Amino acid sequence: MMETPVRKPVAGFLLALVAAGMWGVLPITLKELLFGMDAQTIVWYRFLFAALLLGPWLAWLGRLPAPRQLRGGAGWWMLLAAVGLCVNYYLFSFALNFINGETGEAVIQLTTLFLIFGGVLFYREPFTIAQKAGTGLIVLGLLLFFHDRLAELVDFDSEQSLGVMLVVAAAVTWTIYALLQKKLHSDFSSAQILLLIYLFSAVVLLPFISPGALLGLTGLQYAMLTFTCLNTLVAYGCFAEALKCWDASKVSAVLALAPLFTIGSLKLVVLVNPDYGFSDRLSWISIGGAMVLVIGSAMTAIVPRSRDAEAPAHITTPYAD
Repeated sequence: MMETPVRKPVAGFLLALVAAGMWGVLPITLKELLFGMDAQTIVWYRFLFAALLLGPWLAWLGRLPAPRQLRGGAGWWMLLAAVGLCVNYYLFSFALNFINGETGEAVIQLTTLFLIFGGVLFYREPFTIAQKAGTGLIVLGLLLFFHDRLAELVDFDSEQSLGVMLVVAAAVTWTIYALLQKKLHSDFSSAQILLLIYLFSAVVLLPFISPGALLGLTGLQYAMLTFTCLNTLVAYGCFAEALKCWDASKVSAVLALAPLFTIGSLKLVVLVNPDYGFSDRLSWISIGGAMVLVIGSAMTAIVPRSRDAEAPAHITTPYAD
C-alpha cells in the first residue's frame, strides 16, 4: 500500500531550496577540484562514496535489490540506464575543464527539454501549452545568456564550443537514464536503481582512475571532494523528502533555480576576490537570459494531473541521481 504524502508546503519548499542550492554550487566546486584530480577520478570517488553509504542503509532496511530482479529485459534496461548516468557524470565534470560553472549550469538545463520530448516520443505524454511556452522561454533564455559569445560557440575549434557540446551530450545521456528509470520503476525502487548504477559505475571506471591523486590534494580540495561526494546523497535526500511534503511540479519549479545559485555564488566570490579567474562575469543581459531560462524550466515542470489518476508530475532535473 502506497503511503499518502504528508502536506507540508513550507518544509517541502525549504528542502527543495537546499537541493537547488547544493546542485547550483556543485559546478563551482568541481571546477576548482579539477586542478587536483581528473574528471573520471572525481566521478569514481563520488559513486564509490554513494554506494558505500546507500548499500548498508538498504541492507539495514532489508531492501537490497535481488538478482532475480535483473532477469530478462530489466537487466538490459538497467545496464543502459547505468551507462547513461555514468557518462553523464563524467561528461559534465570533464566539460568544466573548458567552461566555467555559470555556462555549464545554464546549458545542462536542456535536460528539461530533452526529458519532455522523450516523454512525448516514447511514453505518449501530453505536450501542454505551458510546456510549449516554457520551451520557447528556455531557447530564448539560452540565446540571451550567450548573446555575446555566439560567434565563439559556432567556432568548433574553441574551448567554449567544446565545453558546451560536452554538456549537451551530458544532457542527452542523463535523459536516457531518466527515461529508462521510469521504465525500471516497475521492478525496482529509486534507491535500488541508484545503488546498482553506483556499483556498476565504480567498477567500470576503476581502470581509468588515478587514486593516488587523493594524496596530492590541498586541504581546501579535500573539503571540495568531500562536498561533491556528500552532494550526491544529501541533495538527493532533500529532493526525495521534498516530494513527500509538496507537489512534484512545485518541487521541480524550485529546483529550476539552480543556475541562479551558481551565478549568485560566483558573483559573491568575484566580489570578495576580484582576481578570481573561473567566472564568466556575465553581463546583465546574460543574467536576464538565465532568469528567463529558469522561468522556462519552471513552466515546463507544470504537468496537469489527470482527473482519473493522481500520478506525480515529471521531475525535470539532471541532479536527481
